[in-house]
Amino acid sequence: MQPEPTGARRYRLHIFDGQYEVLHKRIYTLVLDLDGPGVDGILDRQLQALTREALAANEPMASPRMEIRDALTGVKVADWSGA
Repeated sequence: MQPEPTGARRYRLHIFDGQYEVLHKRIYTLVLDLDGPGVDGILDRQLQALTREALAANEPMASPRMEIRDALTGVKVADWSGA
């Protein structure tokens, strides 16, 4: 069995208002090391930017959160609602 690769990987970001996915027709990718320093700030800025984009598209955003999924497999690796 091979060890999991470490370092930066490509992820897809999915933005939600609670359980409802918004901006679902758009694809957002991010190359990130989830174990690296400053990851909380990076994810916070991404969530803020995507929330602003959703509001500009007249999407409801009472409870914004973001799912980080592996870009290749689609497996959810993290759920982010802010630091």
